[in-house]
Amino acid sequence: MNPVQRQRHTSPRMVTKPFSDRFMFPSRTISLAINWPWAELYAFLSNPQTINRWTQGLFPTPLSPVTDHTWRTLYDGEEVIIAFTPANPFGVLDVELIWTDKPPRHYVARLFPNGEASELCCTIIQRPGESDAAFASECEWVRIDLDILKTYIESL
Repeated sequence: MNPVQRQRHTSPRMVTKPFSDRFMFPSRTISLAINWPWAELYAFLSNPQTINRWTQGLFPTPLSPVTDHTWRTLYDGEEVIIAFTPANPFGVLDVELIWTDKPPRHYVARLFPNGEASELCCTIIQRPGESDAAFASECEWVRIDLDILKTYIESL
């Protein structure tokens, strides 16, 4: 049986479907090596106040704290809440942007050691109702921001 036909092991009461019948949104993962020690880079990236140093001034107004891991600012003239993953020993750097009038945008980000430097991976999942062109544009902006981050950090 090939992997697409294989069904998950479940209890007899659960209805199962082959994996190929499950709906998934398109996603894109961007990965880059950054020549900077993992612990130092993680400390920098896990601090919400550093985000405007490497996102081309994405947020024109300063971030103001709502809770320890949730901040408020403006984006394209609208208020947005930014939820950051608390600092942790696993390199998880997820960020979620939450608007009042559209679906949230979740960035799944992981930083891990790569020799004496670091590797950063960020996965973006297309939102419900988001056009392919808008999703491609978002992914390109993330790639640009990560390139700016790499240049900024490696120039310190």
